[in-house]
Amino acid sequence: MKLFLFAMLLFSQSLFAYDALVWGGPGACKDGCIDGAVFVTKLAGFNPMIVTPENFDSSLFESAKIWVQPGGKSGAASNAMGTEIREALKQFIFNGGGYVGFCAGAFLTTPKVGQTRVTGLGIIDGKTKVYRRAKGYPSVEKMITPTGMSYQYWEGGPWFSFDSAQLKKVTVKSRYFTTNRINAVETTYGKGRISVSGTHPEAPQWWYDDSQLIDTDGLDHNLAAGMIKWAAKN
Repeated sequence: MKLFLFAMLLFSQSLFAYDALVWGGPGACKDGCIDGAVFVTKLAGFNPMIVTPENFDSSLFESAKIWVQPGGKSGAASNAMGTEIREALKQFIFNGGGYVGFCAGAFLTTPKVGQTRVTGLGIIDGKTKVYRRAKGYPSVEKMITPTGMSYQYWEGGPWFSFDSAQLKKVTVKSRYFTTNRINAVETTYGKGRISVSGTHPEAPQWWYDDSQLIDTDGLDHNLAAGMIKWAAKN
């Protein structure tokens, strides 16, 4: 059923005008990550197109306001994009486009993907490292936000490491309660805006149900949609 829904998304996307791009190529998990990213992109008021190496063309950026990078395997995503797509994406953001990344999409933003040698986008200075103090895998983690505490779905996502100069370039949106490490940030790259989270605010209910997890303050879809609206300047 999941593969059928994904195929239908690919088939139907050409029938409508689009103003958002969601990566659906290698590295984006098809077990809900792409669907979740598409769902919150629509919730934010956009009409997304799923992009893969096979259908990518730089002209796709002409009508797009936002690129959404789902969870999955960041190294595989970067390798599948290759230099051509990575550089085109960076130019899109630099020229004023938006970028939102969840989990793997956050890993992808730094010069190197996590603590590997895989090339990242380099649109956020600093480093990403796997958060290793989670309650389980997956888990619901308590987060510190500017407005108080929240609970968010985590499954192998990163935290951001910045030096003092790099930290001044970002706005911290949440930290892991257990370690105070940075989870989510907003920043800019050229004229573009970037909003990323190591946790999964786009997580669907069935992810929680499958792992018998409870998010005590409810799903975070509005948070994810807000990230998209902000990055797209909507």
